[in-house]
Amino acid sequence: MADDRNITGSKVILRAAGMQDQGMLLGLTWDPEIVKVTKGYRSPATGRYPRYRPGFLPVPAGGFCRVIADQKDPEAGLGIIMLSDLDQENRTAQMQIKLLRSARGRGYGRDAVDALVSYAFRELGLDCICSSILEDNTASRRLFEACGFLQEGIHESRADRNGHCRKVCSYVKRDAGPSVSKETE
Repeated sequence: MADDRNITGSKVILRAAGMQDQGMLLGLTWDPEIVKVTKGYRSPATGRYPRYRPGFLPVPAGGFCRVIADQKDPEAGLGIIMLSDLDQENRTAQMQIKLLRSARGRGYGRDAVDALVSYAFRELGLDCICSSILEDNTASRRLFEACGFLQEGIHESRADRNGHCRKVCSYVKRDAGPSVSKETE
């Protein structure tokens, strides 16, 4: 799938995870404020946390994940950004992002989304990137709208671990650049 090259924005570097990112990754995984506004992770049943290996993030098959880091301090992770459900035949993927509280509102999220969208359209040949965002996650909705994503609909989610259904907004961004079909190459 995607290689291990860094993806560079104007402020951020999107890079593979390393051992130095373990604390940041665990913080994103179990932060109750993040879990509340995402379709997040369940609380650990045993109280033990997973260990992350260098270069590995728990990403579903058909996707990849990068650590978001400031170009001025590329070793310190600020969050993660992911493409999942990558469908080369239909040239689509899903995008998710999670930022540490300390990195929010500073332009890192917008730069990371813009950099990964550009990479996905240019290098991966995608035509459409989607994101499913809980209706009450207004910060993420504003972020994706600022990055040119359009809301295409709202639907009820499946029941969460507490038996509640929540509304999910579907956002889409399509490649506006020239598309070259494989038949004309």
